Amino acid sequence: MTEYIALLKKALAAETETVRLYTALLAMAPPGAVPKFLELNADETDHQAVIADLLLEAAAGESAEQEKLVPGVE
Repeated sequence: MTEYIALLKKALAAETETVRLYTALLAMAPPGAVPKFLELNADETDHQAVIADLLLEAAAGESAEQEKLVPGVE
């Protein structure tokens, strides 16, 4: 279980780095690309929510209920 939790932490950090990268790109993107970067950010934050929920379940034995609290997260 320790290795699983460590990998979940790493996955969450990677998703956060990806959101930062997409946000930086969004700031420089031409207007026509903005909707695509907004969609990418929405997808990545969904991933963050799912991984955070799995991490909490693994570490504390309870759900963060992100699927209920964040619209669109599955």
